[in-house]
Amino acid sequence: MKCPRCNSDNPDNTRFCGQCAFPLPLSEKIPYSQTETLRTPIEELSIGSTFAGRYQIIEEIGKGGMGRIYKALDKELEEKVALKLIKPEISADEKTIQRFRNELKLARRISHMNVCRMFDLNKEGETHYITMEYVPGEDLKSSLRRIGPLSLGKALIIARQVCEGLAEAHRLGVVHRDLKPQNIMIDREGNARIMDFGIARSLEAKGITEDGLIIGTPEYMSPEQVEGKKADQRSDIYSIGVILYEMVTGHIPFEGKTPLSIASKHLTAIPIEPKIINAQIPEDLSRVIMKCLEKEKEKRYQKVEELLSEFRKIEKNIPTTEKIIPAKKPMT
Repeated sequence: MKCPRCNSDNPDNTRFCGQCAFPLPLSEKIPYSQTETLRTPIEELSIGSTFAGRYQIIEEIGKGGMGRIYKALDKELEEKVALKLIKPEISADEKTIQRFRNELKLARRISHMNVCRMFDLNKEGETHYITMEYVPGEDLKSSLRRIGPLSLGKALIIARQVCEGLAEAHRLGVVHRDLKPQNIMIDREGNARIMDFGIARSLEAKGITEDGLIIGTPEYMSPEQVEGKKADQRSDIYSIGVILYEMVTGHIPFEGKTPLSIASKHLTAIPIEPKIINAQIPEDLSRVIMKCLEKEKEKRYQKVEELLSEFRKIEKNIPTTEKIIPAKKPMT
């Protein structure tokens, strides 16, 4: 059987093209009961295959709440991209997909060197997928697991770069809602790049917060998000506080056996001051982190720019040897 998309030959009993994964027309040799299978969303792509007639899959680079993420070659543009295959249970909800499409329009407006660019949301058969800028490097969570706490200088540089990217997003009215080390890539030049703008809010529309389920990552969620209240830029500032806490101490503020137990601590527990865990942390930095982690958002920094100002003051007192300044790359 020839694939109608890429014209490759396939066995008669094949449901999807082995070259591009396109659903094949129903063969007389395939029982009628299998027609539903042809409309089943794809959950996984094989290395070396071509998806949607355009993207050659190079390797799987991660798994997230939305689905699997692949490094792929866009054969039309001869450029590497990140391709995120959306899980069937999410892909099947048209309201969620439409909400994400609207959010993506806003996220695509963010043009900043510390933000990973979002490209498009498309559909292949019954499978929705997202394409975005491919950033070679390592996500911050993997880096922390590998080397442990960062030097004060390096932690401040990463935090400042994330805040600079956030400031531009907030200026455009875009709130991330799911900031965490897994969503921060450190590229080969040492620059921090925020990923996945718009995804968390799109999922909220599906009502996943019902029946005790939680949107986002409990370890990094603000108290208002735990309660299902509206998240704004101060929610992102809370998450920055958690990330910075982890970068300088090697620990997240709250741990627990279940996501719900962790989330509840964001509502009621007071974190141990970073300086108590790591005596090398300056008093002013410990104070800044604790202010970011205030339960009431009115008591936190109200804008990312305020946090940036604090970081710049603290950096002046950091020894030059700790200041590993990454090379700046021009926007392309």
